[in-house]
Amino acid sequence: MKISNPYHKEILTLIKNLSGQPNEHTFSDSYLGNSHPRYPINAPTLRIIAKEWTKDHRQLSSKEFEKLLSSLIQGVSSTEKIMAGILLDASNKEQRKFDPKVFDSWLNHLEGWAEVDSVCTGQYTVTEIPVNFRTWKKILDNFSKSKNINKRRASMVLLCSPVRKVHDTELAATAFQIINWLKKEKPILITKAISWLLRSMVKLYKPEVEQFVSENEESLPKIAVRETKVVLLTGKKTR
Repeated sequence: MKISNPYHKEILTLIKNLSGQPNEHTFSDSYLGNSHPRYPINAPTLRIIAKEWTKDHRQLSSKEFEKLLSSLIQGVSSTEKIMAGILLDASNKEQRKFDPKVFDSWLNHLEGWAEVDSVCTGQYTVTEIPVNFRTWKKILDNFSKSKNINKRRASMVLLCSPVRKVHDTELAATAFQIINWLKKEKPILITKAISWLLRSMVKLYKPEVEQFVSENEESLPKIAVRETKVVLLTGKKTR
């Protein structure tokens, strides 16, 4: 694939210099993996690249930054897509002012938990979703009803970081509403996201989570009930 974005080229060169030729994924499971090749480079190294690169490119406007992320997410390798999420997490306040509706387009190019979760969790979601919730509510509702399972997962994963940091009744109500819509699905990509979201809510919404699990125990995925009860009882997260 020909890359036209100059910043994408810079970052890919840095990745290649610290890794090697991309390898095919060995995972075929719809939850664990994806069909994209990846570079043999670990996450800590990717974060170092992102930290140093963003330090030297603080002047990038939100529009330029959005174009960079879009280019990376449309890249051939899973590594490029995951790097977009790492850069998003390292971005500054001004760079985050792009239209969040672009996530709908981005998720058309993301597959499996690693790619989706990298782009849909972290500091960006904490700083942007609660303060712009009217817009995000519509986005999350649409994702939860999408035919694309990666968007349905994203509808919950996008909330995991905010609900750990922000106490807001509308935020919690939306989380429970989406879980109710998706709780009968069987793919692990969805059942584990339900568990993750419920466990993320325990710190700030413990009474609400206890009541929700009690009232919906028979219809919720068993893994979500089991893992959430452990956190409710011990305060410690499960794997």
